[in-house]
Formats: sequence, structure tokens, C-alpha cells
Amino acid sequence: MRALGYMMEGDRPVREGQVVRRFVLLPDEGNAVHPAHRFGDQMVDVQLHPGDSVRFSRGSLIWVWGAIRALPGDPGGPIPLYRLENAHSKPAKEDEISMYFR
Repeated sequence: MRALGYMMEGDRPVREGQVVRRFVLLPDEGNAVHPAHRFGDQMVDVQLHPGDSVRFSRGSLIWVWGAIRALPGDPGGPIPLYRLENAHSKPAKEDEISMYFR
């Protein structure tokens, strides 16, 4: 599976710029007034391939790809219902952003 979304922290706080091997992908980054909605069926728990890591940048648009796995749970709950395992990632290029978001 290949997905494009906003990088966000998961169940524990992550500092900006911290090197991580795991993060949550959301379809919307939200803002200071309206934080990103966290519905289980709209979040992907991204676990990078062993040895891979990425610098965490909250709200940055990022491509991820790997093996998708569905998890049990509540579609409206705060826990991701999908996990991308052995994933790879790369930042989205500016010209790619306009192809998917207006």
C-alpha cells in the first residue's frame, strides 16, 4: 500500500526533529483552533522497516508505503485501525501536494 498523509505523533509525545521509527498518518493536519480529527478508520500506525528512521515533523506531508494490516477496534475511536508494517517513507514534494490537495 502507498499512502499520502500528515505525520502526527501517536500514543506518546514526540519532540519536533526527533528521529523516530513509528508515527501516525492522518488525512488532515488540523490547526491550533481545530486539532486533527482522530478517528480509528482514518489513521494509519506507520512502523518503519527495521533500520529505517525519519526525523519527526508534526503536520508535514509524507509518502509512506509498506504492508498494510487491518486491526480490530472502533472506527470512531482514537486508536488507528490500520498498521503499515516494514514501511518506507519520504517527504512529499511541493509539486505533488497540488496534485492531491487544493
